[in-house]
Amino acid sequence: MPDTAPLSDQPIAVIGGGITGLSAAFELIESGRRVMLVEASSTFGGKIAETSLDGSVVPTGPDAFLARRHEVTELAGELELGESLNSPVARSARIYRNGSLHPLPPNVLGVPATSALESSGLISAKGAAIAARGPVDGSTGDVHRDESVGALIRRELGDEVLEFLVDPLLGGINAGDTDRLSVMSGAPQLDALRKRPGRLLDAAAATISEAARTVDSTNPTPVFHSIEGGLGRLVDALVERLEASGRCELVTNTSGVIHPSGSGWLVNDTSVDQVIATVPAFVTSRLVEPIAPVVARLLDTIDYSSVALVLLTLAPDTINLDPEISGVLVPRTLGHHVTAISFASHKWPSLAIGGRQVLRVSVGRRTDERWCELTNAELIAAIEHDLSEIFDVDVHATHSEVTRWIRALPQYDVDHRLRIRELDQLLDDLPGLHLTGAWREGLGLPACVGAGRSAARRSLDAGT
Repeated sequence: MPDTAPLSDQPIAVIGGGITGLSAAFELIESGRRVMLVEASSTFGGKIAETSLDGSVVPTGPDAFLARRHEVTELAGELELGESLNSPVARSARIYRNGSLHPLPPNVLGVPATSALESSGLISAKGAAIAARGPVDGSTGDVHRDESVGALIRRELGDEVLEFLVDPLLGGINAGDTDRLSVMSGAPQLDALRKRPGRLLDAAAATISEAARTVDSTNPTPVFHSIEGGLGRLVDALVERLEASGRCELVTNTSGVIHPSGSGWLVNDTSVDQVIATVPAFVTSRLVEPIAPVVARLLDTIDYSSVALVLLTLAPDTINLDPEISGVLVPRTLGHHVTAISFASHKWPSLAIGGRQVLRVSVGRRTDERWCELTNAELIAAIEHDLSEIFDVDVHATHSEVTRWIRALPQYDVDHRLRIRELDQLLDDLPGLHLTGAWREGLGLPACVGAGRSAARRSLDAGT
C-alpha cells in the first residue's frame, strides 16, 4: 500500500545511484530531509569503477577530477576525505603524429598561443601559417550563437589545428565528434576565447598569460586531483553517510517507476514528495514517457558515445618513455583504434610493482565504433598492434582487462542549451519532477556532483 504519511513527512525520491544521485541524496539528508535512493544495479557509484591488480586499486572509469573546480574537493572535505586528496605525479602529455610524440604547446583546450604554433613540431609550417593568418575565409562567427567546435576551429585556425590539437584533446574528454560538438555546451573554454577581442590565437595567449600570473611557481596547483586509495572511497563514504543518517532508504536492484499521485508522486508504489532522476537521458526518457511523452522525445535527441577502457600491464622497460609523461593522445585521422594512452604507473608510481608498466588505454568515439564488433581478445590484439606502431617496440601484455562502457558519454550537439531550456519549460508543468545528470550539466566528476547537489537544492526550494 502507498505510504499515507503527510506530504511534509514524505521522502524525496532520488533515482540513480551514480555520483550525481549520491550527491543529491547527501545534500538532502544534510538538510534534514528523508530520502529514498533507488539504484537499478547492485552497487553504487556508476562509472566510478575499480579493479584490483595484485592488491593495488586501478580505476576502470575516471581516475581523477579537475582541481580548478571545487565541487568534489568540497564534498571530500565534508566527508572527512580532504586529507586524502592527491595528484598524479606525471603531468606531461604528448600527441602522436608522423611517428613521433610531440609535446603539447601551451594551449587553451587545444588552441595554442601564437608563438607556440611551430615550436612543438606538431603543426606543420603550412598549418601554422594558415592558423596565424586568422579566419581562413575572412569571416567571423556570431559569438552570441552556438556553433560546432569544428566549425569554429576550421574557420579560425584551419583543419590541421583541429585535427591534431583540439580534436585529440576533446576526443579524450567526451569521445565525440568536434564537427557536431557544441562550443557553448561542450567546450565552454573555447566559447570564452571566441568572445574575447582579436584573433583566437591571441585570445589563447592572453588567457594563458593571465593564468600564469595567478600561479605560484614555487608551488603550482595540480590540474587534477584524486583520492588516495581510489575514487571508490568517495562513493563508500557517501553511502556510509547516507546509511548512518537514518533518513535514507537505499534500494538496489530496482528500476524506478514513477506516477503522479495527487499533489506528489508514486515511486515504486511509495508516496514521495518529489522525484530527482539522475540517470542517463535515454533511461530518463523511458522513465517519464508514460507521463510526459514530449519530454521523453526531447531526451531521446541526446546522443551517447560508447567506449572501452582497457587495462594492460607490460614487462618492465617495454616502452622506454620519460616517466614525466602521463599519457599520449592519438588523433582520429590516423585510423588507430586507440584514442588515448594513460601511463597509470607514471601517474601513480605505487602501481609500478617490480618495475611493471601499467597502462589504461581508451578506445572508441562517436565516429568510430569498430571496436564494438571485436571480442575482448581481438580488441587487445588490436591495441597491442597500435601500441607497437606508436612506440616502435613489440608490445605484448602480461595482463589485460577490458571494461566496455556502452552509451556512456552524452554528446552535446550544437544548440544543446536550447534543448535544455525547452526541457525546463516543459518541466514547469510537472512540479516536483527534477531531471539532471551528465547529459544536462556536463561531463566530469565535479560537474556531476554539482548537478546532483543543485537538483537537490531546487527540490528543497520547491518544497518550501
